[in-house]
Amino acid sequence: MKQGTLAQAVRNILLAELALSAAFAVPVFAQSQQSTLANAPAEGGAGTAPGSTSTTQTPGSTSTAAPDGKVQELKGVEVTGSLIRSSDKTGYQQVQSITAADIQASGATTAANYLRDSSANSGSSYDESTVLNQSPGATGIALRGLSVKYSLVLVDGQRVAPYAYASGGTDTFVDLNTIPINMIDHIEIVKTGAVSQYGSDAIAGVVNIIMKKEFQGLQVDGSVGGAQQGGQGTSNFSLLGGFGDLDKDRYNLTIAASHFEQSGVTLAQRDITSNEDYSGLNGGFFSQPSSFWMTPNGPQALTPCGPGAQVTSALDNLQTKMPGTVCSQNGAADQSLAAQVKRSNVKIHAEFKLGDNVQAYADLWGSHDTTSLASGQPGFGAGALVPSLYYLPGTGYTAFAPTVDGTPLTYYFPRAMVVNTNANFYRASFGIKGSFSTSKLGEWDWATSVGHSESNASNSYANQIDASVAQNYLNSVTMSTFNPTAFDTLPGLFGTAHTQATSKLDTFDATISTSNLFEVPAGEVGLGFGTQFQHQSEYIGAGSIDFVNPYTQAVNGQRNIAAAYYQVDIPILESLSVSQSGRYDHYGDFGGVFSPHYAIRYQPIQALTMYASYSSGFRAPTLLELYEKGSVTYQAVGTENVNEYFVGNPDLQPEKTRNYNIGFEWSPTTNTDIGFDWYKIYVSDVISQVNIVNEVNANPGKPFYVLPYENISYLNTQGFETTLSQALHTQIGTFTLSGDWAYVWKYEIPDSIVADFAGNNGANDTVFGGALPRWRGNTDLRWDRNNWSTTLTWQFTGPYEQRIDAGSNVPSYSQFNLSVSYTGIKHWKLYASVDNLFNHAPPFDPVWTYTYRGYYDPSLFEDIGRYAQVGATFTF
Repeated sequence: MKQGTLAQAVRNILLAELALSAAFAVPVFAQSQQSTLANAPAEGGAGTAPGSTSTTQTPGSTSTAAPDGKVQELKGVEVTGSLIRSSDKTGYQQVQSITAADIQASGATTAANYLRDSSANSGSSYDESTVLNQSPGATGIALRGLSVKYSLVLVDGQRVAPYAYASGGTDTFVDLNTIPINMIDHIEIVKTGAVSQYGSDAIAGVVNIIMKKEFQGLQVDGSVGGAQQGGQGTSNFSLLGGFGDLDKDRYNLTIAASHFEQSGVTLAQRDITSNEDYSGLNGGFFSQPSSFWMTPNGPQALTPCGPGAQVTSALDNLQTKMPGTVCSQNGAADQSLAAQVKRSNVKIHAEFKLGDNVQAYADLWGSHDTTSLASGQPGFGAGALVPSLYYLPGTGYTAFAPTVDGTPLTYYFPRAMVVNTNANFYRASFGIKGSFSTSKLGEWDWATSVGHSESNASNSYANQIDASVAQNYLNSVTMSTFNPTAFDTLPGLFGTAHTQATSKLDTFDATISTSNLFEVPAGEVGLGFGTQFQHQSEYIGAGSIDFVNPYTQAVNGQRNIAAAYYQVDIPILESLSVSQSGRYDHYGDFGGVFSPHYAIRYQPIQALTMYASYSSGFRAPTLLELYEKGSVTYQAVGTENVNEYFVGNPDLQPEKTRNYNIGFEWSPTTNTDIGFDWYKIYVSDVISQVNIVNEVNANPGKPFYVLPYENISYLNTQGFETTLSQALHTQIGTFTLSGDWAYVWKYEIPDSIVADFAGNNGANDTVFGGALPRWRGNTDLRWDRNNWSTTLTWQFTGPYEQRIDAGSNVPSYSQFNLSVSYTGIKHWKLYASVDNLFNHAPPFDPVWTYTYRGYYDPSLFEDIGRYAQVGATFTF
């Protein structure tokens, strides 16, 4: 953004705030009320500065009896999704709260694992174990079935830099692996998207991860675990310490450090994948990497096959599917189902009390992550699972399909391609907050913060085939003199490709709000304002073009964003209130957009709260969608893979969005809570590519398909979400049944292979990724007695129809997890868990054999099998 443009944006924001202030000035000065000093805002809302005091309290009723019998007003707390504090249990939208105890009781080894298993994560999200994704080493979350770029992840109410690489080459997201699990106090998920104060990337919802603060003492935690079938050995060690009482000492320092390792899993360690043979399953084939000559009479095995290979039939082979013979070798040990990981996190948070009503904070946070993922054996040829490309000087990208004596050769080498990722993340943020009281305008809370965060990642792709060395050898032999052993050991044939990426974010935030600006007959009016400035930058350096199937993504872009937002809450009746908010964003690369939000809340009785909201907004193109120079990738189209070449488009316009939400929260007793929501998200001018299926059908056999990003079509998704919590107190303990379920009703994108992606896997052929089963849910049964706590969890993923490989529908999947903890020893908490009690394998989806020779959709499932861990926490 040029200086003049930025200055104009700042002037627009200031004028907007002045106009809004003037609009409310007349009714404000017509009122008077007594002033009581408000407490400093609690952490969690977008309007609080990161570093605010955090407690895991839930907003309760608005008043309680004081010791003298008088009614005493309870001060509200801020929750994610509202700029204005509230003391109501249920506000204008559903907010799901997850405590640190919930995460531990689930048996999840990381916060990322827990969030990906939640029902809110309906599909299209991938983690560090997804083979051949373009963001290796990282994990994202995709709320309501939209891709990760539509979900906003905050830490302590503040934005952080996205991961240096993008999922699928386009979708930027915050890497959940950087979050130290021992530092989490609780997590709030706003499933109502497009809350105006958050900006353009909160269309599907907001995940706010709130860290522990003001900790005193020392907590040491350690656990080890492993899978029954082998692999996935894990170890986790963490320290949490703090000293200083903020009220007495006027400061507190909280420090957390953790180290996590997992050994990963290969296809060779699971029965169903150990031979890469799915021919006995509906839609499956024999899937071992296979080498052969493609003769006029069909596939013909090499003579000899070479070390470790044997002659097999070509008829049921995934690569050929026709009569003949091939040389196959088991590559299961050369491909990962789960990555090897080493991860270290450190977080330091300091709070200072500068006065009775003013606090300051400083927060430093760093993460170092190394990930190793084997992605199968290297190969080439027209009959390879992934059609091979290479860069030919003077010609550009073209098919790498060598021939010997005029006969095409398809060949796989007996070694593993491995991507090693080294990722570093850090953030430094500083802020100050406080409160003040006025005689006529209520009590105000204010906060301001500044932060810098950065993600740096590098990938090394080992055992890549040097195209020129391979071609020179093949030019020197005939079919009769070709020697697999000599070819496998050819000097200089294999090399390592390297890529480097950096994502940076600088932020400035300021908010001011009051929940009691003035009083009307039905209650008190709340008002809040906020402003935000961001500088975003993204750099991805292209890798070497010397190799077959090179990694060539290149991006270099940056922009400034200035925004101002407001919220006003007005009680209409004692049981009815409305909220109106809006946000103006000015992007340096395409201009300004105003996004309004309207919400209504109706509470006819204390036990029942109903709410509804409507928002119109936008999603700005990511820097990759705008400035990507070219990225070679591939995807399955029908029952074959095709190469694609993605190109950015600087003329892209924002996607326009409309969000609708209607729901209720019913608490008929103190032990019962039932919630239900309907949502609709409509996105026009969707940024995508032309339909790849149509392109392949119209132009079959091309070495690759150039797919620039364009504003095309629309997306319309609707669904339902429900929650339940019921506690029962008995003589043998307290039983609590809780559930969180989601149902995708519609997921429509026109000009696609199917009209509606809900309940099928048609979205695999789009930029949005994996399958979208209609149902996803978690149900917990917890028993607490004395010092014991036990939780049984049922995780359910519904079936989905097969729309790509006809006749092989995918059944539902259930997994049961059990955890137990004991706190009867002073200072100690002992815990153990078993995930996947009945050792269920994910359901078979043959489409994914074409992608990575696996058998399930990795955006929905993982094949760890029965996994157990034990651990202990010592606190003093």
